[in-house]
Amino acid sequence: MKKFLFLTSLALALAGCIYPFDAGVATEDSGGLVVEGDILIGDLARVSLSCVRPFGEYAKGVSGNVWIEDEDGNRYIEDANKFSDSFTINMEQASPDKRYRLRVRLMNPVSGSSSTDYTSDWLEVQPAPSFDKLDYVVDENSVDLKLSLSSPGGSGCFRWDFDEIWQFHAPLQATHTYDPEQGIYIKYKDYTPYYWCWAYSGSYQAGLAIAKSTGGERIVDHDFHSITRDNLRLQTLYYIEVKARGISRECYDYLHTIEVNSTSTGSLTNPEPSQILGNIHSDTDPDEVVIGYIEASRVATKSIYIEAGYYREGHPRYETFHPDPERLNQFYYNGFRPAFPEQSETDIVWIEQRCVDCLAMGGTKYKPPFWPTRER
Repeated sequence: MKKFLFLTSLALALAGCIYPFDAGVATEDSGGLVVEGDILIGDLARVSLSCVRPFGEYAKGVSGNVWIEDEDGNRYIEDANKFSDSFTINMEQASPDKRYRLRVRLMNPVSGSSSTDYTSDWLEVQPAPSFDKLDYVVDENSVDLKLSLSSPGGSGCFRWDFDEIWQFHAPLQATHTYDPEQGIYIKYKDYTPYYWCWAYSGSYQAGLAIAKSTGGERIVDHDFHSITRDNLRLQTLYYIEVKARGISRECYDYLHTIEVNSTSTGSLTNPEPSQILGNIHSDTDPDEVVIGYIEASRVATKSIYIEAGYYREGHPRYETFHPDPERLNQFYYNGFRPAFPEQSETDIVWIEQRCVDCLAMGGTKYKPPFWPTRER
């Protein structure tokens, strides 16, 4: 559980998987509340608030508070005094045998509405699916990840997201650094601390699938993520953790319609998301349209590592420099770094920072506590 909490917190900080939705409203005075997220029983529930906006217009912020109630009156809330547009609610101790609903209270009504309080329908908890397989296949250009899920007695509809961590290194390992305050070179005793890094990411949007056979309860070898073989994710060691849950057919239909419209793969006859009724409603205006569908689910989690061996490195060219000794500070502050002696300790070549510094390549020195490798 500590590993999962670490991944979840990091994903929220670096790459949240909830994104504002633009429904394409054409009039200036139109608006509406958008609620995104899930009630994850035994896990961390994430909920975000935003509002519909006309194309091309700046998105006005939404601020309020969110909490979850069970049918016995117990309340789950991040912070009763928090007013924001994004929430993480701890549901680890929540029982799967109860019904739940989401409550929203805004500080101010969104455009086109007079409501500030919203409530979802009462929700039965969907059972957690089983991971039958989490695997990958390698072809000439990519590594393609696949999952197989089953949910006996469930709807055959599934949703998932994932967190990624990968270890990589800079193209070159420097032997020296430069101190611009003292104006001197310093030789590393062992190795540069900027050679090894880790990077973190999360899925851009939740995956969605339905069993194709009539009455089916499984999806088999479903492609859900692809990594090109020149991607640094595959350079040294890659880790992915997938969190899957079963959802109702009504939730699937709603989310699938949004997915089809937002990816422009639908036809002119496809309904707009605002034309499909979600399960969140204004407490005071039954005719108000709220975009969003909240589901209560249990989560199944599975992870795998992919070790080095599939990375196909290109042939980058690096230009080195012999800067004027009087201009070393200028080179340093313009994004160049010393690399290594070419002829002697006094003849040090410089190179672009990204060539010897993994931080400049988007990495971090924060190594996950569960990471299996050791670096010198």
